[in-house]
Amino acid sequence: MKRHTISILVFLLAQLLMAGENLMGSNQIENLLPPDPNDVVIAPNAVRIPLEKILLVRKGSGYCAVKLTKLWTGKSEEDRFAEYESYYQGDNTGNFSNKNVKFRKGKLSFPKPRGIGRLAFSFGNRDIRCGPIKLAWYGEKWVYFFSTDQNQGDYGIELAPTKWTDISQVNVFDPRLKWYRYDPKRQDIKIPVDQLWEVKEK
Repeated sequence: MKRHTISILVFLLAQLLMAGENLMGSNQIENLLPPDPNDVVIAPNAVRIPLEKILLVRKGSGYCAVKLTKLWTGKSEEDRFAEYESYYQGDNTGNFSNKNVKFRKGKLSFPKPRGIGRLAFSFGNRDIRCGPIKLAWYGEKWVYFFSTDQNQGDYGIELAPTKWTDISQVNVFDPRLKWYRYDPKRQDIKIPVDQLWEVKEK
């Protein structure tokens, strides 16, 4: 009797596992895995860019280049900090070699919320500033399509991840660039940074 019961349980478990595999295809499983440090990820509301790689920002005729240069945690893993560089070109040329480019070196901070329940607050500086453009940062390597004082949405911001590491390499009109806007219907797109301009999206 016990053997019969065990056989039934094993059969049911096998059926459940098979059903699970059918419900969750390989692509879904892959999307659950954390990205490699050198992966670019385009999410509906943000772009993940590896350290020292330039992320281009476009709003109207103004262009910005952002580079996260350092990430670290504080007293706990939830106390997050970063350093970044930004270059803003607002003269309609997109030329970052012009002397009118506005350079900024900034620090970002997102401390662990302190307090209880709804009375918990996290202070700090969570906006990347690039000329008049502000983009939210909430830790790790994510840059958002909006600022911390805006609701999630499309505010005319476009982001283009690149392989470039130095501002002298930037060409905002390079045909290989792929520009993205906020899109709540988009599924995450994960691309190794060394394949950024070779991968053809399906």
